[in-house]
Parts: sequence; C-alpha cells; structure tokens
Amino acid sequence: MSQYDFEMEEVRSKSSERTAVIFLALILFPLLAVIGIGGYGFLIWMSQIIFGPPTV
Repeated sequence: MSQYDFEMEEVRSKSSERTAVIFLALILFPLLAVIGIGGYGFLIWMSQIIFGPPTV
C-alpha cells in the first residue's frame, strides 16, 4: 500500500466519521427523544383513560 492510498483511506475515514456524528447528533438522537417522550405521554394518557385521572 502506498503513502497516497493510506492518506486517501484516512481522509475517507475522517469524512465517514464526520457524517456519522452529524447523523447521530442532528437526526437519530432528536428522533429517539421525540419518540421516547411521545411514547411516555401516550402511555400516561392511555392509563388515565383506563384508570381515571390521578386523585389526591
């Protein structure tokens, strides 16, 4: 493997790593947060429909 091939592989690796970090930070984590919070809210809503609202 020549020095040029090694440098191109390193550039490609850094580029793919940067793309993966951007995907995780801007798409995947916010999407998982919205799904998780929405799911929890739905669960609370359904439990209140079945068991009634919380009372003191």
